[in-house]
Amino acid sequence: MPASSWSRHGPRDAAAVVASLVGFGALLRGLGLEPGATGVETAARALTAVDPCDREDAYWALRCALVGDRDQLDRFDRAFSVFWDGAPLATDAETPPHQEPDDGGGSEPASDLTRAAIAGVSGDQPTEPGDGDDEDARAAAGARWSRDERLRELDFREYGPNETVRAARLIRELARLVPHRVSRRLRAARVGAAVDRRATLRRAMRTEGHPIELARRRPRIVPRRLVFMIDVSGSMEAYARPLLIFAQAVSRASRTVEIFTFGTRLTRLTRQLAGADPDFALARAGVTIPDWAGGTRIGDNIRHLNDVWGRRGIVRGAAVVVFSDGWERGGVELLDEEMARLHRASHSLVWVNPLAGDPGYEPLAAGMATALPHLDAFLPGHNLRSLGTLASVLGELPERRRAPARTAGHSRRGGGKPALDEAFPAIPFDGPRVAEPPYNVRPSRG
Repeated sequence: MPASSWSRHGPRDAAAVVASLVGFGALLRGLGLEPGATGVETAARALTAVDPCDREDAYWALRCALVGDRDQLDRFDRAFSVFWDGAPLATDAETPPHQEPDDGGGSEPASDLTRAAIAGVSGDQPTEPGDGDDEDARAAAGARWSRDERLRELDFREYGPNETVRAARLIRELARLVPHRVSRRLRAARVGAAVDRRATLRRAMRTEGHPIELARRRPRIVPRRLVFMIDVSGSMEAYARPLLIFAQAVSRASRTVEIFTFGTRLTRLTRQLAGADPDFALARAGVTIPDWAGGTRIGDNIRHLNDVWGRRGIVRGAAVVVFSDGWERGGVELLDEEMARLHRASHSLVWVNPLAGDPGYEPLAAGMATALPHLDAFLPGHNLRSLGTLASVLGELPERRRAPARTAGHSRRGGGKPALDEAFPAIPFDGPRVAEPPYNVRPSRG
């Protein structure tokens, strides 16, 4: 979309803002509104005070700067929809009374103005109207989304400062799916297995004490606790910031989220990442992390999580998500033992490895190969699309984990766990290997 290129990070972007506003002003004049040069200048200043990539912020900034009468709101809304969303302009029946419809139809001028506005941002020259106008308009509308689509496929390692800022908005849109569970507490409902005795007796007072209508109750559906463990070692430095943005966005969507980072030590960042301002929260968390871009001791950190925070009930019944590439500098025996403990205490254990986005990836690292048999899901985490898959997996976690399959030489005491194909039948699993793309994980309801 044209507005997606509005930014406050350089003179070239500022020039794109001015060019885009000039096209939008031409569109407004075509609908009978006269913003004038002063109005366009005021609109440019208004956009510097908000996020111009956000549709709602841009709408209100432009509306306050360019609309001076209530009667102009309807025409401004139509112009903004054409300019931002690529919607068709008014037809002949919807043409304002002061504007005479053209002989060729009321939508052709809108196509010209829309192309002119798009060309002001992309640098392309508007084409002459002809037989291919509809195809050109559709192609221009598709080009508006190409930048976001490219960003979804781009590896986090290739992000620059501008890509990180643009990706933050998309990451926050993904982090709205959180797992839920059935609570033991009940709530009033029209249909339910439990009878609400008090409510039934109160209703019986209307029928002379005869309980004709039974009041029902059913269990509440509440968010399940989420525990994020994010590797901030040197090998994960390029992925740590997007993953922290994702975890912070999930914590805003649910109050039952715990966030930890680990490298050579385990650091709890739940309080630092709380708050409505994500940029301030991330800056505060960055000061707190003592081992950024250091070494990795996964087994020691998971043992610290089990011994200290596990005793406080944080991981019991929670969905634990570990973001790491699996490089372990400590002993794998300790990692195997602690992963088994964490798996038994948690509801589900998910591992997100950015390296798994490579089609030829194999978990040959000793730490990853040791942790893989204890997982309920193993997913990539190298770009926005993989984070969307993770959000879908978390939103579709089953209510209960199935009982472990007892086989010869595999007891519950020795780290028994549900077979991966039982809990997540869409993930093929035969020993320590990665799931095949597209990582379509749809758990069964056990």
